[in-house]
Amino acid sequence: MREPAAVQTGQPAGTITGIIPEGRMKMISKRIIPDDFKDNGIDKSYDEVFALICQNIRIQIPEGRFVYFVDAEYVMDTTKGYRYENLTPACDKILHRGLKGLKYPEAEVANDFCRSYNTVLDQLIVLADRIIEALEPCGSRMEQQKFWFERLKDRPAEGFAEAVQRMLFINQIFWQTDHRLTGLGAWDSYLLEYYQKEIERGSLDRKEALEILKDLYRTLHENYTYKSNVMLGDTGQIFVLGRSNEQGNYICSDLTYLFIEAMKEVQQSEPKCLLRVSRNTPGDLIETALESIATGLGAPLLANDDVILPELIRFGVDKRDACGYGTSACWEPLIIGKSTSLNNMTVLNYLKALDNLLKRERLEEIRTFEELVERYLVYLRRNLRAVKRVLSGYRFQYNPLLSVFTEDCYEKKMDVSQGGARYHHVGITSVAMGNLIDALWNIREFVFESHRGTLYDVKKILIENFAGREELREELKGRASRFGTDEEEVLNLVNRITACVSEEIEDFRSYLGGRMKIGLSGSAYMDAARNFGASFDGRRAGEPFTVHISNEDNDGFTEIVSFASQLEYGSNRFNGNVVDFMVSPDFIHHNWEKYVEFLKGCIRKGFFEMQMNVVGSRTLLEARENPDKFPNLIVRVWGFSAYFRDLPEEYKDVLIERALKNEGLA
Repeated sequence: MREPAAVQTGQPAGTITGIIPEGRMKMISKRIIPDDFKDNGIDKSYDEVFALICQNIRIQIPEGRFVYFVDAEYVMDTTKGYRYENLTPACDKILHRGLKGLKYPEAEVANDFCRSYNTVLDQLIVLADRIIEALEPCGSRMEQQKFWFERLKDRPAEGFAEAVQRMLFINQIFWQTDHRLTGLGAWDSYLLEYYQKEIERGSLDRKEALEILKDLYRTLHENYTYKSNVMLGDTGQIFVLGRSNEQGNYICSDLTYLFIEAMKEVQQSEPKCLLRVSRNTPGDLIETALESIATGLGAPLLANDDVILPELIRFGVDKRDACGYGTSACWEPLIIGKSTSLNNMTVLNYLKALDNLLKRERLEEIRTFEELVERYLVYLRRNLRAVKRVLSGYRFQYNPLLSVFTEDCYEKKMDVSQGGARYHHVGITSVAMGNLIDALWNIREFVFESHRGTLYDVKKILIENFAGREELREELKGRASRFGTDEEEVLNLVNRITACVSEEIEDFRSYLGGRMKIGLSGSAYMDAARNFGASFDGRRAGEPFTVHISNEDNDGFTEIVSFASQLEYGSNRFNGNVVDFMVSPDFIHHNWEKYVEFLKGCIRKGFFEMQMNVVGSRTLLEARENPDKFPNLIVRVWGFSAYFRDLPEEYKDVLIERALKNEGLA
């Protein structure tokens, strides 16, 4: 019986803020590091540990179509240095040649990395042989799977289901070696040639292909508890579907539709789906996506190629590579299989600089709202310099497995941690921009226009968390949010603030030479707010920040889209910018054709990304009171879908409050 030697503690993306979410710690405690990985207290080499993984993990043969398992009691030690996560490896590399075909010829083994690279592939062959051996007693039931694993070692894939099994094998070993939030990539592109070949020769029809994809979804869902990072459902497992090519044409196929149909029919929280769209996306594909979203899945998330691709290219990404982008974990653009860009390195809290200003500045010297904004930007720059200092010191772990499935490492004969990937930028997310804008607008009215109080009064009110000023708090809270409105002043201020951030981080370079990027979406709107004081938008200390680019005070959806389409995403401000809607199911179903046209118009208008929670407040309230009656209710959280029953109460409260406001009931 194995005994755990230690528990992974790792460094969460919120390290700089000093916040380690409780939910994350619960997940981390499940990562077991066996004593086998040490010899007399000394850590073994990567090669030795990877060999132990492949030779000792428990092999489980399922009842279903695909062989897929994770031994949660035998996970690689990733506590030394900053680990790679939130990435999408090039799992399709295994399709056109077997494991042996990926190795360096003996004459080209030039350094220790080449030897480690070959060792990884040798040990994957050992694991494949162990799986073949475990399949033997199953007889004819698993004869097909046994054949697939025999071919995996030294031959290309031939059939559709075989290609799926190969990529599942690679995906499985990444989870086994503690690569958290492992993305799936563009499977509708990877599998298309196998699908078309079998359709043409009559060995596969559309109905059977749909069943294979449904089995794929079920297989990836099985281990979602183990795979979850901060909360249940937070796995990063995202299929990226559809794309634009270098000529601007939109590329999709019947397989693109099948992936969405399979997700809709299976009705699980896992895995997720992102659909890349453009003004050239077929209307029936938009409608197919909305049919899935409207079931309550909240997926696919929509990413707008017309906006994202130009920003990637301006940032320095080759146009062809840019056309192959996916996302990290939730929504941050990432070049699939060619990038080790960690896009969730930390969180920028836009309210922090205002809080520092009020507590540290000589407030009597600030005589106008413009002077307040100018001083805010000074403190914002100081916060960003601290972020840059910390991130510039990060060094990543040696990782030959990831290097095998990352383009350019083979040619460079260099590990990803040494710069082997083509792109190795870093990204940060952000929270509380909506709270900041509303707080600034309220301060402008309270101090500089109506002269109801001074900046010192504002400071005192916030420090005391509105004690004795409940009437004022309710007044501030009850005002319609200005963030997300199509007002020129608001847009100009948001763009001015993000331009300041953009300018300040432009000179950052990681130890690998990577640049920094930032976005207006962040998952920490709850965690970063938990230990943060009150703000002058009427938010009490500890209450959640606003979510992404959203505004439930708006009477219509068009204004928030118009607002989002006028935000500046250039230079380095494209690390995820999600318009986030709450929509009642009745509204969509009673206005189906109009809503489809609305989505098409939104794409043309130019949103960056969009996601929807399609659920009514009554359903959410009933599900909170009677969870057993709604065991499979799925909602959208951050950039992933999750079962409502699995969420902490505070996240349920946020969703309910947003739904009530959206329906005009709060």
